[in-house]
Amino acid sequence: MKRELALPGDRIAAGEEYMPGPGTYETEGVIYAAVAGSVKFDEAEKTVTVLEARRVSRLKPGDMVVGEVTGVSNSLANIAVCAVDGIGRQVGAGEAGAVHVSKLSENYTEDARKEYRTGDIVRALVLQVSPSLQLSTREPNLGVIKARCGKCRNTLKNRSGKLYCSDCERQEYRKLADDFARFTPEYRE
Repeated sequence: MKRELALPGDRIAAGEEYMPGPGTYETEGVIYAAVAGSVKFDEAEKTVTVLEARRVSRLKPGDMVVGEVTGVSNSLANIAVCAVDGIGRQVGAGEAGAVHVSKLSENYTEDARKEYRTGDIVRALVLQVSPSLQLSTREPNLGVIKARCGKCRNTLKNRSGKLYCSDCERQEYRKLADDFARFTPEYRE
């Protein structure tokens, strides 16, 4: 099956059929995409390449963004940016940034996994866009705006700074935005 678009790590072709070209690599007889982009097969040369998709960031330092935590390690949280908060501007496809552990909270934390979990929806401040998108959630209005229980995946509620699941009675902790409750189902203004 030939692909038109690929992400890094996607299987592109068998090494016995094609030679790897730019934007690809071969491991154990399988050619994989090394970059995100368009897959091009050259039947005459029997090569496959991935032409890297160029991202044009429409973000700028100072923008407030909303995104989903896609991964967390001890030193950073990776965020897939979905929207610019309060602005009708669209974000370029595939915008992804990182919040370093030193930029997570106004309080000291040594492990980002104590503050965020994969799947959390967060509001963050753009610090820089080039060469990589760097974000911060240190301010009180920044951080998790929606979280789900790590056990049953129901929406968590805030109880005095700790998150509580009413279904499985589990308590969890996150770096919450000061208006977290506004994004929970029971919120009424």
